[in-house]
Amino acid sequence: MPSGNMDVRRRDFLKMTTAAGAGGMATLAGCSGSNDDGNGNGGDSGGGGDKLPQYTYLNNPANYNPARHDAINLVGDQLKKVGLDTKVQVFEWGTLYTKITEEFNFSFATWSRGLGIDPGRRMPEQFHSSNTGKGQGNFTGYTNKDLDPKLMKQLQMKDEQKRIDMLFDIQKTINEDVPMHPIVQMPNIVAYNKNQVSGWTDHIAGYFHFEPMTNIEVNNSKKELRGSWAETLGTLSVLGYNNETKLIHQFEMLYDKLVRINSKLEADPKLGLATDWERPDNKTVKYKIRKGHKWHDGKELTPDDVKFTLEYIKKNEIPLYSTQWEMYDSVSVDGQWVTVNFKDPVGPVHKLFSNQIPIVPKHKWESRSNPAKANIKEPVGSGPLQFDYWDKGSELSLKKYEDHWRPVKFNRRIWRIIPESSTVWSLLKKGTLNYLPYTRIGKQLNDNQDASNIGVKSAPGDGWWHFSQNTRQKGLDDKAVRQAAVNAIPKKAINQQILYGFATEGWNLVGESFGKFSNPDVKKYQPADGVKAGKKSLTDAGYVIDGDGMAHFPK
Repeated sequence: MPSGNMDVRRRDFLKMTTAAGAGGMATLAGCSGSNDDGNGNGGDSGGGGDKLPQYTYLNNPANYNPARHDAINLVGDQLKKVGLDTKVQVFEWGTLYTKITEEFNFSFATWSRGLGIDPGRRMPEQFHSSNTGKGQGNFTGYTNKDLDPKLMKQLQMKDEQKRIDMLFDIQKTINEDVPMHPIVQMPNIVAYNKNQVSGWTDHIAGYFHFEPMTNIEVNNSKKELRGSWAETLGTLSVLGYNNETKLIHQFEMLYDKLVRINSKLEADPKLGLATDWERPDNKTVKYKIRKGHKWHDGKELTPDDVKFTLEYIKKNEIPLYSTQWEMYDSVSVDGQWVTVNFKDPVGPVHKLFSNQIPIVPKHKWESRSNPAKANIKEPVGSGPLQFDYWDKGSELSLKKYEDHWRPVKFNRRIWRIIPESSTVWSLLKKGTLNYLPYTRIGKQLNDNQDASNIGVKSAPGDGWWHFSQNTRQKGLDDKAVRQAAVNAIPKKAINQQILYGFATEGWNLVGESFGKFSNPDVKKYQPADGVKAGKKSLTDAGYVIDGDGMAHFPK
C-alpha cells in the first residue's frame, strides 16, 4: 500500500505538467505563434483538409471528486498537445450524466464504471449497436455489426473455455476500436478504525458485498458499524432507484437473492436463498428454495414469493432488471422448487441471472400497480440486515436480522450524511465513525493511512475510470483519432501523482482481477511518450498537424 510523502506535491505536479510537460510527458514540438486565418483554422494546414472540430471533455466539480477533476484537466491538456482542440467543461454530476447519457452532448467523458461479477454481463449494454438510444448503456454511440452477434452469443455459451475465447475476441476488438478505455483500474478499498472493526474479506464486487459484510466483526460498546456518505438517499425502493452505489450498499444486505457469488467467484449455496439447483437443459434452471426462512415482518418466505418477484418485474418491465427479465419466458413452482424457463440458452446463469434480482415479498408488493414509482420508506426484505429507522436528511440505520441463516456479527449499521471529507476522517480517527464505505483515493487517504488506529484494505476490483469518446462526432467516428486520444492519456502520472499509487494503469476493460477471463495479449496504450504516439496515430492515418499544433482531416 503506497504511503509517505510524494517527491513532487500533487498540485505542483499538475502545474508543472501543464506548463512544461514534466513527469515524462512530452511537450508539443514545433508549436509556434498563432497563424489563425480568422475561421478557427491554422493559416498553414500543411496540405491537410479542414481542422478537426473543438471537442468538449465534461468534468465534475473539484469538490465532488477532487482527484478525478484534476485527472480530467490533465488529460484535456494532453489531448491539446496531440492536436485535438479540447475544452474541459465543469458540470454538477446530475447535469453531466444527463448531457452524456440522454443528450449525447459531449466529446469525452470520465467517471467510475465497472463490469460487476461477470466480465461479459455488461458488454452488450455498453457496446451493442442496438443500445445507443437515449438512456441506454451504449452512450458512446459505438456500432460494430460484426461484433454484435459475439456480444450476445457469449451470454448463451455454457462451455466456459469457448466463452473465454469469445470474450478474448471481444476484448481485442474493443481495445482496437477504443470507444471506451480504462485510464486506471480502480481497486476496491475501505478505510476503517482498526480498534473497532476487523475481519474484512476481499471480494471483486467490493467490501459492501454480502460475504465481506457478514464476515466482519465490530468491537465497540454498542457493536455498531458506523459509516457515512455525502448526500441524501432519495428512495429505499429496490425496484425503483437509479442504480446508485450508495443504494446498492443498502439493498445488498436488505434483500436476499437466489444465488450469491463468493469471493472465489463461485456460486455458493451457503449464501443464497437457493440451497441447490439443477440444469435439465441449457434453457431451464430449477432452484430449491431454503425452507423455514422468514421476511423481516415475520411472514414465511416461500417459493411463491420467488415466482411472484420474477413475474412481477417482467410484467411491469422494471428497467433496473430489464437484462434479466428479458431472458426468461415463464416461472413455475413445484414444492420447494422454482423452475425458470429461458427464451434462449443461458451460459453462466448464476452470474447473469440468479445473483442479480432481489427477491421481494408478495404480500408487500402485489397491490402496487406501478412498482418503479413506488415510494418506499420502510422496506421489508429477508436479508441479514433489516430496516431500523431513516432520518432522510441525516442518517439511515439498518439492524441485525437475528433469524437470518447467515447473520451479521454486529447489532446495527448506521450511515450518516457528512459532506466534508476532512470531517469524515477526523471522526474515523476518533472512533465516532469506524469505517468509510466510500473510501476515495486522494490526499485524505494518503495522509491518514499511517495513523496508528487506521486500517486500509485494498483488493483488485471490477471497475475503472473510463475514458469514453462520442463516436457520433466528426473525427471521433474514426478509430485513428480515438487511438490518438487514448495514447495521450498520462496513465502513469495520474496514478502516481493524483492517485498516490493506489490504482494501476488501465490497459483492458476486462482487467487482471478477472483472472482467466482477461485477455493478456491486447494492445497496451501506455507509451513512454504518449503525445508522440498519438500524433503518429493521426499522421499514419493521413491527418495533418498544422503550424499551431492542431490536427486537420486528410485532404
